[in-house]
Amino acid sequence: MRPPAARRPGTPPRPLQLRFFARPTLVVARALLGCRLYHRVGRRVLGGRIVEVEAYTDDAASHSRGRRQTPRNAVMFGSAGHAYVYFTYGMHFCLNVVTENEGTPGAVLIRGLDGIAGANGPGRLCRALGLDRRQNGLDLTRGAPLWLERDRLRAGERIVQTVRVGIRQAVDLPWRFYVAGSDGVSRRDRRAEAAHHAAGPGGFSAS
Repeated sequence: MRPPAARRPGTPPRPLQLRFFARPTLVVARALLGCRLYHRVGRRVLGGRIVEVEAYTDDAASHSRGRRQTPRNAVMFGSAGHAYVYFTYGMHFCLNVVTENEGTPGAVLIRGLDGIAGANGPGRLCRALGLDRRQNGLDLTRGAPLWLERDRLRAGERIVQTVRVGIRQAVDLPWRFYVAGSDGVSRRDRRAEAAHHAAGPGGFSAS
């Protein structure tokens, strides 16, 4: 698959605004596919196109399950459009984008990018972009150093909807979305891909 065009040096950020994020988590998750994620590190801007996401609300697999607020997950209960970065398995950072109206927990885990090497998987993505706890709580609507820009899927690209991975609870919820055929996808679900292909383009192809 042809990688997205590189960002031109000196181009000012055009970040997605609050109204994009302050929507139901599943709506935002799907809408993020094709958008671009950028992180300014010194004079460099690292980034890529979002091709895999997972949605989390107050379900049993979420940090905010049962709507229980803690110091760790407090960002999920705050204003939409902020970064929620956490450390897991003693080795990986993971980047989430906060959704919903303030007070309602929700976030989308960014699992994969194309256009930048080694960003297939949430931990690998954070390493590729130089993300860690220092970015936790950043307002993504303000632009640099961390922001997202609107873009769209290419004609004919298909979205696969399937279950989330790496969890032990709520394993049956189909809240993972990815762009079929992208090198940035961390784990394919061939059965779901076949089912979506058989169902035809309705609801699963880029418009």
